[in-house]
Amino acid sequence: MKPLEQLVRFLRVAAVLSLAAMTLITIVDVTMRNTINELVLGGVELVQLTLVLSVFLALPDTFLRNEHITIDLIDQFAPPRVVAVLRCIGALLTFVLLAVIAWRMFLPALDTIDIGDRTSDLQIPLIWYWLPLLIGAVTSVLAQGLVVIRELGSPAGNG
Repeated sequence: MKPLEQLVRFLRVAAVLSLAAMTLITIVDVTMRNTINELVLGGVELVQLTLVLSVFLALPDTFLRNEHITIDLIDQFAPPRVVAVLRCIGALLTFVLLAVIAWRMFLPALDTIDIGDRTSDLQIPLIWYWLPLLIGAVTSVLAQGLVVIRELGSPAGNG
């Protein structure tokens, strides 16, 4: 599973760089607005694109590390074996949900190519907004699949 971990690491770095770009665009835009009363041309579109990049490219890392938000109320009362079973069920349900979400994204993404949708200012094809969503979703499915394998292979109580 080393190649998947390397891909997820690469996507995480790309997400961080996108976040830095988003911050820089915003700083430049605000500075220009306050000093010369001008805006960055297409600044909103660029911020939207970098936001999509930073969120969806970072998602697989969150799943792979199993660091998403969880509520462990039952963990305090249930025996370790029950907790382990519940963790496996949660991992499987998450995998199924992510797979359905990824699958349902493909047709709308292809529609943007067929229709030729573009942003208004910079005329960026909307497929460039869809690509990070698709990459993040598919990679999240793969990462969650690895989590499922780990959960199924872990002894009760060590999850």
